[in-house]
Amino acid sequence: MRTFPAAKLLIGIAAAMLLLQGTAAAVPLLQGFEYGAPMAEIAGREGAAPGKEDFKEDVFFKGVQWAGFAWTAQCHFKEEKLNGVTLYSAYSRELLNRVTAHLKERNFQLLGMIIDGKALDIITLVKLGGSEAFQKRFRELTSAKIPQKISYEWFDGNKIPQDQLNDSAALGQLLMLVPMDTLQIDVTQSASGEKLENSMLTIHFSYPVMDEMKKK
Repeated sequence: MRTFPAAKLLIGIAAAMLLLQGTAAAVPLLQGFEYGAPMAEIAGREGAAPGKEDFKEDVFFKGVQWAGFAWTAQCHFKEEKLNGVTLYSAYSRELLNRVTAHLKERNFQLLGMIIDGKALDIITLVKLGGSEAFQKRFRELTSAKIPQKISYEWFDGNKIPQDQLNDSAALGQLLMLVPMDTLQIDVTQSASGEKLENSMLTIHFSYPVMDEMKKK
C-alpha cells in the first residue's frame, strides 16, 4: 500500500470525524475480521497461531476462505487493534485470474500498480494520455526484465462516486475525497527466484484513510 503525503491533512480530519461518530471499528476487512477488533479477541479464536520472531506481534490462521479458495491469513495490529489482514498462497495463473474475477464481481476498481518498487498511477496516466499512456508505461517497466514483484491496487468502487473519479487527477487526490471506509485490496505476486512463476500470491486488506487516524 502506498502513502500519499499530500492527502494526510484531509484524511486526518475525516478520520477524526468518523471516530466521533463511533463507526471507526465497525467495518470488516474481510468476513470475520473487523477493523479495530482487539488483538486478544483475535488471538483467542479457535485455530489462531501466534507469530514468531519478526512476526511475533501478528496472529495467523490456516484455511481462511476468500474468493472460493483457502488461504493462510496473517492478522496485523496497531496498538493491539486489527488494522490489516494479508492472505498467502503459492502463485498460479488460475488463482490470480480467480482473484481478479472476484474483485471485478464485487465492483472493485484497479487504480494503481507497483512494479519492482516503481508506481503506476492509473488515474494520472489515463488522464494524461488515455489507456495508451498506461500501456506504454507498463511496457517500459516490464520489457527490460521480468519483474520480481508486481502489486495491483484495487479499491471498492461502491464507495467511489463516478464524479469524484472523473474530477481526480491522481490516486492521492481521490483518496482525499472518498469515504473513510473505502477498502483497499492489494494483490501482489512476488518471486522467490529468477522466474516469476515461482512466486507467492498475497492479498492485503486495509483501510488507508482510517490508517492515517492511527498515526495521529
